[in-house]
Amino acid sequence: MSRKTFDDWKNLVEKQISSGLTVPKFCHQHNLNTKYFYSRKSMVYKEHNSTSFIQAQIITEKTTQITNTVEPSIKLNTAAGELSLPVDTSAHFIVALIHGLAS
Repeated sequence: MSRKTFDDWKNLVEKQISSGLTVPKFCHQHNLNTKYFYSRKSMVYKEHNSTSFIQAQIITEKTTQITNTVEPSIKLNTAAGELSLPVDTSAHFIVALIHGLAS
């Protein structure tokens, strides 16, 4: 049995991570010593994290808010139907309108 190089262990560690298997299951499938694998995995991580560059990933999140604003209004309900008037309608106009509807 030949000794594995650093690149061999790096590839095995990457393979284990991408497989989604736990280390014990991965080691069992590949006939590897679990404790030794953990040791080599740690070594690979140390080597990987000792570089001066890190990979950055930009994550953007957009939020869209849709709101329905209801303009306040004055509503008059009559037998003929409903009449909505803007809130800033003058009182004199409303009184005249009611007198007109009453006639």
